[in-house]
Parts: sequence; C-alpha cells; structure tokens
Amino acid sequence: MAIGGYTAIHAYQLGLGSMRHPDRGFIFFLAGSVLVILGAIDLAGTFVKQAKVIQGEGEGPLWRGVQWQRVLLVLGGLSAFTYFLNLGGFWICSFLLMFFLFKGVESNKWWVAIVSSFVTILLSFVVFKVWLGVEFPKGFLGY
Repeated sequence: MAIGGYTAIHAYQLGLGSMRHPDRGFIFFLAGSVLVILGAIDLAGTFVKQAKVIQGEGEGPLWRGVQWQRVLLVLGGLSAFTYFLNLGGFWICSFLLMFFLFKGVESNKWWVAIVSSFVTILLSFVVFKVWLGVEFPKGFLGY
C-alpha cells in the first residue's frame, strides 16, 4: 500500500490530464491507486482471518503453507527480466520470463510452457504496442 501511495502521489505531481488526453502521470496514478485499493482489501482480509484464528475458528498461523521457494524464484525472474530487458529486447526477454514462470515455477509440460509463453507475449504486444502505441526495447537483435 505504501508503494502504491507513493507512486500515486508522485504521478499526481506529474499531471493526470483527462481520460481523452492523459498526461504523463495518468497511468502511474491509476496503477498506484489500484495497488492501494488491492492492498487495503488484502489487509482487511488478513485482519478478518487473524481475528478468526484468535477466536479459534481459523486455520492456524498466517504464513503456514507459503511456498517461499516459488516466491523467490518469481522475484529472481522478474529482477533478471528488468535487468536484461534493454539488452535482450521485449520479445526475447518476455518469452524467457514467461517460459521460466510456466515451466520453472509452475512445472507445466514443455509444449504448454512454450505455447503459453508465446501467446502471452503476443497478446501483450497487441495490447501495448498495436492498441496503445507503447514502444518496447528492441534489444541487440533489433526486434
């Protein structure tokens, strides 16, 4: 929630514009606001679960069952993606990230991981590049 609030405040300072003519901070303000709202919903749910645990109705400790290895794998994959995005470009880095998430983290079959990765980046490309006109890093291959 703190990161979302920080993002929304600074995006507001950049200027929001309007829905028809968004300014530089518009999308960041929306993203930060959504993060704050989802964080508040999650926090409220956590308090409700914790209250049930205290009353003896809950499932036990809050962090039981969290698969920390997967959390660390996803964070590592996202960190590598952001580090290599300008060098490798959108297509290569996005495909490798999605493949890693589908095969390495979720243990899908090879063909499912490959097809899912390709469909995901293709849809991302259509939405962001074709529809919204966002420029992606081209990388060393020029793609």
